[in-house]
Amino acid sequence: MAGSRVAAVGLIASLFGSPVAGQADDSPLRNAAALGWSEGAASAPVRVVEFSDLSCPYCASFHEGTRAALRQEFVEEGQVHWITVSYVSGQYRHSEAAAIGAECAGRQGRYEDFSAGMLARQAAWVRGSASGVEEAVSSVADELALDSSAFTACLADPAVRTRLEAVLTMAREAGVRGTPTWFVDGFPVMGDLPTPYARSFIVDRLRTP
Repeated sequence: MAGSRVAAVGLIASLFGSPVAGQADDSPLRNAAALGWSEGAASAPVRVVEFSDLSCPYCASFHEGTRAALRQEFVEEGQVHWITVSYVSGQYRHSEAAAIGAECAGRQGRYEDFSAGMLARQAAWVRGSASGVEEAVSSVADELALDSSAFTACLADPAVRTRLEAVLTMAREAGVRGTPTWFVDGFPVMGDLPTPYARSFIVDRLRTP
């Protein structure tokens, strides 16, 4: 089974992964770096692109557990370049407001920290009123000591929504159906998987020539 999974990873990565030098990148994830927020070295041997909805309970669980473990093991050690994109799935009513807040925090270099703050508070705002999510966004921004004027201006910037719409287009092209969905060199993996199983997709790719 391990050998067949390695072969599958290599095959799908050849279809969806990074282009060969000198060739145009026409993969569904070709704009991931421009539309997402990166951690780790861009030169790392493996690239992960994660589609995350801050309203999704499975994303919250993934963020605190398996995702944190993968980032510590592979991103911090220089083996994975991890790109997270703000995906408004349409399944939760406050996803866009939360995503806009994360995008605006990203402009100040705090995307990951803002996302963590919103996910930690998710139970308090995800099913509440519009004012509830606005309060959560404001509270997390204050805790991070973001430039309030720049942050407020960004929240009203139509370019942020345009960026989120571009993410939706990319998600459709890539076949994203739910969250969390993450691609290991183009190989699609879905769900809050147990860490040992989740890491196998990265390990297999690292072992593939």
